[in-house]
Amino acid sequence: MARASIATSADLDDILGERIKASVARVLSMMPMAAKVAAASSADVSSLFLNLARGIPAAQTDDPELTESILNAAAFKRRMLERAGGALSAEQVREVLGHKTIQAVYKAVKERRLLMVEDNGVKLFPACQFGDGVVLAAIPRILSVAPRTSGWGILQYLASGDEGLGEAKPIDLIRGSEADIDRAVTFARTLED
Repeated sequence: MARASIATSADLDDILGERIKASVARVLSMMPMAAKVAAASSADVSSLFLNLARGIPAAQTDDPELTESILNAAAFKRRMLERAGGALSAEQVREVLGHKTIQAVYKAVKERRLLMVEDNGVKLFPACQFGDGVVLAAIPRILSVAPRTSGWGILQYLASGDEGLGEAKPIDLIRGSEADIDRAVTFARTLED
């Protein structure tokens, strides 16, 4: 700390700039997709840094197994969102769907017409559910047949499938024919078993 008190402003700028540059890759590799989406949609520098700080997993534990479990869960969520084509913020969904308010987006979630997952307190909307400015017709149908299944459970089903579907993945079926959509909906019912 003594160095900071005698350093010039330019020296501090250089030191901080180098430390930030050196940390970027490490920070980004630790951040879950939800935090990246929140940071990317930040309106200003202050909220960018706040969202970056919020996104760094806090695995403060002396138990290496618990730490590994926390990090594995974060990696699993990141993989699910990547398989879903990424995620949108509520504001981005509002824009895509042409809603006047964000409350309309959350109302659609509450009514099980729109899939949302939550990661570290950040609400995310998997991109796979949108097409041509609308929610794909299959999404409300899948959500309605699995009313007690969490958003993450639905996303895992969409991205990973069900052995009864063979090689077909629901994430592909929901963009297919009516028969494909019916197959995806039928197997989504098993999520409640």
